[in-house]
Amino acid sequence: MLKFMHLADELLGIDLYNHPWWRNTARYCQYLSLPREDWPNKDYIVDIADCPRTHWYGPDHILRDLARRYHDGHAQWLAEQMGKANIDAPSARWLNLIWYDPTVQAVPPDNLPTLHHFEDMGIVSARTGWDGREGLVVFKCGPFIGHEAIDDFSYDPGGGHVHPDAGHFIVFANGKWLIRDDGYQDKWTKQHNTLLIDGAGQLGEGRTWFNGTECLLVKARPRIILASSSSKLDHIAGDVTAAYPKRLGLENFVRHLLFIKPDVLIIVDDIALNRNADLEIRLHTKSSNCKQQDSGFVVKGDGIVLRVDLFSDGDTRMDAANLPARGSHGRDTKL
Repeated sequence: MLKFMHLADELLGIDLYNHPWWRNTARYCQYLSLPREDWPNKDYIVDIADCPRTHWYGPDHILRDLARRYHDGHAQWLAEQMGKANIDAPSARWLNLIWYDPTVQAVPPDNLPTLHHFEDMGIVSARTGWDGREGLVVFKCGPFIGHEAIDDFSYDPGGGHVHPDAGHFIVFANGKWLIRDDGYQDKWTKQHNTLLIDGAGQLGEGRTWFNGTECLLVKARPRIILASSSSKLDHIAGDVTAAYPKRLGLENFVRHLLFIKPDVLIIVDDIALNRNADLEIRLHTKSSNCKQQDSGFVVKGDGIVLRVDLFSDGDTRMDAANLPARGSHGRDTKL
């Protein structure tokens, strides 16, 4: 798209750059990138949905053009860091020669807020800082193609790579994944860190490709309802209710994430149904080295320790297991 826009501007005199979507594109790359100190470990980005953890195309040349067009020093800095680390996909490096504007000074992200809410997609990224070794929490709770598109389309315009993952979150800290996404897999809610009702999950699940038509028929609109940040506490909340089929009887599912910096995350789920059902909240850890300790579990990995405790009244229990998963295009794998 940027190639076309460049040619349209240069040859036809048509400027297509004046759009808020493009102005926000570099921010998405900034906030969904993993801490820089982990880049040598071949993990560069948060792998929401079918996204890989490494770069598929660019993005250094993309950031260069965005920096040039919008005089965005932060985009220039991020492209510079990726070039130094040699972590870009090499398919279009030649565009750096055309799109690099040396008059745009590279500006590190130190002055940027540590929390950002991408309002249309319903994605919130929260981190402890920008020193390259920070902890990172990302929460997802929005319509499968965004709030604007869910109104505009009566058919699925291409949401096959989306996952049924409203209310899902990941945690990355100390250079390692603690709580993970499932990666490029078949589309099942059970493979994400969110709620199952009698073993069933969200609209659109159950196939190799996400079934967005189910969401469009009912205009399903899970949404972020709060995203606030302070130096010690980030509070993120999402109303996930609309992501589930009506037949499951879910009347309310509001999830709160309390990120007590730098290393405590409290999840508070407000769930109500109009019938009796078994509720299961899944938490997929990166390491499978999980042992019960007192009332909770301790998960140990390479240089990390994650403790998971349950704070709940009533008939609630916590278990740990290695579970089968449906991999990409039906291949079996494990989570």
